[in-house]
Amino acid sequence: MNVNIERAKLLAVNLQGFLDLVKRTYEQNSFIVLNQDILYRLNLLVEEFRFQILADELFRLTKYEDEEKQTLKNVEKVNEKLVILEEFVQHNYDDLFIFSGRVHSMRSIINLFDE
Repeated sequence: MNVNIERAKLLAVNLQGFLDLVKRTYEQNSFIVLNQDILYRLNLLVEEFRFQILADELFRLTKYEDEEKQTLKNVEKVNEKLVILEEFVQHNYDDLFIFSGRVHSMRSIINLFDE
């Protein structure tokens, strides 16, 4: 099996988990995040960057071994958008600490592509 395809699958699973966590926390008006305005802005960032579409596309592309080039392009798109999202979470760490673990996991997986 191609290692980059497996890494992309792992990234897609983690990205989907992050999206589910953001959606669930936002829809339930969870008191884990005290400042609901910050949570609303995080939700808007996730929607604006269309992470759900990227996650679905990664799931689709990783089904086929010969789509490695397009998969790597999508990983690069996720990386570009994750940099901004990571900065937002770090800047609002007091309110968004619960999301920092997922963001860190995705960052670590993306860094594996550089090896």
